[in-house]
Amino acid sequence: MLITTVFALGHLGNRRCEDTLIELRNSSDDEIRHGVAFALCGATSDAAVGALLELMSDPYEKARDWATTSIGQTVSIDGPEIRDALLRRANDADVFVSAEALHGLARRRDDRVTPYLIAEISAPGEHGHLFADAARSYLRLDGDRAFDSEALARMLRLPNKSGSV
Repeated sequence: MLITTVFALGHLGNRRCEDTLIELRNSSDDEIRHGVAFALCGATSDAAVGALLELMSDPYEKARDWATTSIGQTVSIDGPEIRDALLRRANDADVFVSAEALHGLARRRDDRVTPYLIAEISAPGEHGHLFADAARSYLRLDGDRAFDSEALARMLRLPNKSGSV
């Protein structure tokens, strides 16, 4: 029942229970920690951001993924601690966590993301589109125009990274 409640609060975007959710971040149950990271997605209070930063290092990949997604997507949350936490997840064993971390750095136009993006979009794999999306975000490319991975890698190597071909 608790797990259902935690996820429901996330779906509702209910912030009135944020303190209770934050307390659950250290639960011994993987799914509850996953639910907490999901439910705090988009939260910007100092306490919530602190909990999400902790959950970005959680042993359970789904908790790490949602915490990294939340921090990565909420561009209004920024600073050295945020960027360093995202960078630590850049080589995560879980491809989705890694992609979210790189996308978060790309959204913040952090230049440290470029070698990771070049490596990921140049490597064969079924999830290359995740990293290509991050590259497009970093380069501020129009979503309607198609670019192959070679073109994206070439643009990422440009000194001014303007997104021009």
